[in-house]
Amino acid sequence: MTQSNLPKQQNSPIISILLWLLSATYIYILLLSPQDQLLPNGPIWAVQPETIKEVIEVSINFFFILPIFNVIGIKYMEAPIVHPWLESLFNFAEAWIFMFLPLLLVDRRGGELPKILIWSMAMFLTNTFLLPYMAWRSTATELPIEEQMSKGLLAKIFGVVGLIIGSIAIVWGIFARPEFGDIPTRGKFFIQNFQSDRLTIAFCVDVILFAIFQAVLIGDIEPPESGKRWLRFLPFWGLAIWLIL
Repeated sequence: MTQSNLPKQQNSPIISILLWLLSATYIYILLLSPQDQLLPNGPIWAVQPETIKEVIEVSINFFFILPIFNVIGIKYMEAPIVHPWLESLFNFAEAWIFMFLPLLLVDRRGGELPKILIWSMAMFLTNTFLLPYMAWRSTATELPIEEQMSKGLLAKIFGVVGLIIGSIAIVWGIFARPEFGDIPTRGKFFIQNFQSDRLTIAFCVDVILFAIFQAVLIGDIEPPESGKRWLRFLPFWGLAIWLIL
């Protein structure tokens, strides 16, 4: 069966309802739940000064631009010293959601949705916006195949940038800033931080949801006979390779 003869995906109101419920659960537990009710630390309106400081510092080190500049001798501004594991997790998640823009744009479903706006907000608050988008998309209209956008140069650029930043993030978390200890020490820090920091928990939940949504979106775009369809099941790197190819 050719792609043009494939049956159109039907709207999925049940899936949409489940995703809206998941969105509400995500927002309540990670952003709104009182301190120590379900997660450590307080809700977004009672965030602690140390959490604000952590968010600001990892944001300043976005995509490792400032730390790398400092390493090569460009020191117009000193990068904040942050635990490399926190920098790694933040930038890995940001690189992943960064690569979602061309993926959303070539998706035939939901052509009338404000995809660029939703992606822009998701770059700051990740699944606070991506989860509702996926719920909204489940009941949106699907463009005819002949109106589907091709990936083009934009996808390749986003794929290369995401692949580079994600790979740097992995290496950075393991080897950067040796004063923070060896791999077992960093692993112990990860466990302690995951148990005590709501922001860290949120980023870990985000990357799990990114993997699921990547599989759904690529699976809807690539026809069953496509040799690239299996890339949807390779978290992060599968999306980067799919964008580049």
